[in-house]
Amino acid sequence: MSFLREVKSSILSDTENTYISRVLEDRIKIKNFDIPEYLYVTDLINPVRSYFTRKYPEIPLPENVEARMKNGEEIHFLARQWFEQLPGFSGSEVILTGADIGLNVVGRADFMLYNSIVEFKTKHVDMIDLESIYSVYSSDLEQLLFYAAMNKNFTEDNYLVFFSDEKFYVYKVSVHDRAIIEDEMVYRFSLITRAMENGDIGDFPRCSYFGYGCQFSEAQVCPCHSLRHSDSSWISNVAKVEEDYGMESRLQDIYEHGKSTIDLRFYDLIYPRKYYHKITGDSRNAGSSGQIPDSYYEKNNIKFFVLGSIDSSILNVSGTEKANINKVSTLPLYGDDRYIIKNIYDENTIVPYLLKINNSKYTNNIPDTYYSELAITCARRNIKEGLIVVVYPKLEKTIKVHEVKFDIDRIISACRTSIENIETAVARKTPEILDMCPEFAIKSCDFASCSCRREIIKGR
Repeated sequence: MSFLREVKSSILSDTENTYISRVLEDRIKIKNFDIPEYLYVTDLINPVRSYFTRKYPEIPLPENVEARMKNGEEIHFLARQWFEQLPGFSGSEVILTGADIGLNVVGRADFMLYNSIVEFKTKHVDMIDLESIYSVYSSDLEQLLFYAAMNKNFTEDNYLVFFSDEKFYVYKVSVHDRAIIEDEMVYRFSLITRAMENGDIGDFPRCSYFGYGCQFSEAQVCPCHSLRHSDSSWISNVAKVEEDYGMESRLQDIYEHGKSTIDLRFYDLIYPRKYYHKITGDSRNAGSSGQIPDSYYEKNNIKFFVLGSIDSSILNVSGTEKANINKVSTLPLYGDDRYIIKNIYDENTIVPYLLKINNSKYTNNIPDTYYSELAITCARRNIKEGLIVVVYPKLEKTIKVHEVKFDIDRIISACRTSIENIETAVARKTPEILDMCPEFAIKSCDFASCSCRREIIKGR
């Protein structure tokens, strides 16, 4: 039996949770409300790049920069297993919105320890010291400060972590004036929005990528050389930065002695052959245009709006509560866990949830992959139930909340079998022993040697 079918047959009940639907609709389903368009924290860090990325979306990144970014993404992915072993781990890829400070800004913090933000950066240098934090890496420090200001459960102590040539450099950043950070964010937000309207970037600070292979400079469309130098002196007025030798030592020890032999996400159990081709280095077909459809941004804007609404509602779960749940880890998988209070009248009903934006006009059935994602999330934490929150933009933002209960022992067993199958397939180079990916994933697969497509052709 395939993994997806095993999950479906392990569902004990699937009912609509009208209580949470009503709570969310009170905050989200406002008649004729407009979903805002968001700027990203990375836009505020680099206004020039933000402006030209939107003005000239067809100009590609230089190959060396793109390769460096992909390498960084791979290390970020591996880093989840390191940080999950630290005390107080409460989340990865945590979406933050600026709703509490009145800004349509969104960001994705790398990790959280209790309520503290952790920003993780990969570098390729011999040494990182305190002085370089304020000079060479000031934009990384700014990014952490902006995330800290956006954190609904704001805490003074946050962490900037660098990983370079298998060595960690950890700095504790203690914020003592949140208001100044918020003022700086408002100023940069207004810079970008005004420029998008009038085309004038004369007040912008010089891009931090200046002189480092910027595609807009090479295309001779960016006047960075004529812009003022960026001034990061404001940072010293809002935060104290000091090296955290304790966390540095713990991370180094985890890295040296606790390296995992597997680096699977929960998605990889649903798309096992895609993972196989990725891990075995299969080449990818060139995309048709590389353009991201407008619907992607529309769905993301709705998603950010809903997440912000949940985090500011009575259903929000604190970092300490998340950390307690995350102490349980029954599977060697990594993912972006989110939790919600299922019923505020019962303190023991904190459960995982998925948020999905579905452009269908029918609410009777949801994709099987939704159930599979939730099932794996529940299995990782040995929790028997969870929620799938689905927003339907084409049905006047209708919200349906599925409360799903699983035979969790059966789900955990199925997950372990799938993990073993993936390990065997990679070791023996036999992708055919794995479940084929769902049909929609096969159609959009860009791996040159896609074994699913090859199997379909063979079967004809």
